[in-house]
Amino acid sequence: MNEVPGENGAEGTDVLGDVILLQRAWLKRRGLSDRPWLILGAAPKPAIPDPLPANVAHVHVKYSGHSAVKNGLPPADLTLLLHKTTAKDVAGLEIRNVLRMRRRLSRLTRLTRRVGVAGLGESVITHDERDQFILCVVGSLFASGGRDQRPSNGVAMICYALAMGVPRIVVAGVSLEADGYDYDPSIRNRRHQAEDRAALREIAKRGLPVETTETALAEMTGLPLYRP
Repeated sequence: MNEVPGENGAEGTDVLGDVILLQRAWLKRRGLSDRPWLILGAAPKPAIPDPLPANVAHVHVKYSGHSAVKNGLPPADLTLLLHKTTAKDVAGLEIRNVLRMRRRLSRLTRLTRRVGVAGLGESVITHDERDQFILCVVGSLFASGGRDQRPSNGVAMICYALAMGVPRIVVAGVSLEADGYDYDPSIRNRRHQAEDRAALREIAKRGLPVETTETALAEMTGLPLYRP
């Protein structure tokens, strides 16, 4: 299992290290710590791994559960959702464990953290903690100077998984070039390309346990292609 970032001189802070320990405990109680993860984004026409890794945990970024349904995958074992997510956004999906990203912690979440619990029902991280996960794994947010100042939530979820010590991470449905979502091709706005490319190249350069089913993504970032 990977060391907690911030230990032994690694990047990160003691505060982030505490958050990571709480998150790891929350995942362990749900049987998600020591399994490979399939992280599914919502890019069009995802390359679904065949066969899937044994005992894989299905992890969905925001509303990619709709893409999972479309492509015959089971409900997520873990879903990253936002503070602004509505019931309409996830209508028809079976939502199990939720990692909720909020702008700030509620008073209740602050209290539960003080007694060593990541959250009640849902686990919660803040936007700042999302950035800290990226920084502790790849060392930069790779802000390109444009509208976007950090990698996408898909890359943030990869960094979260790495910080959690997930032994193998397979990425599908992530693209640096294709517009639209697999479940809604009318959405044309593809953001974070430069930041995602830089972060994923750094992950590949460091030899971290991340691979992808997407040939174009592998070619553009150096991530290894998935091999069963």
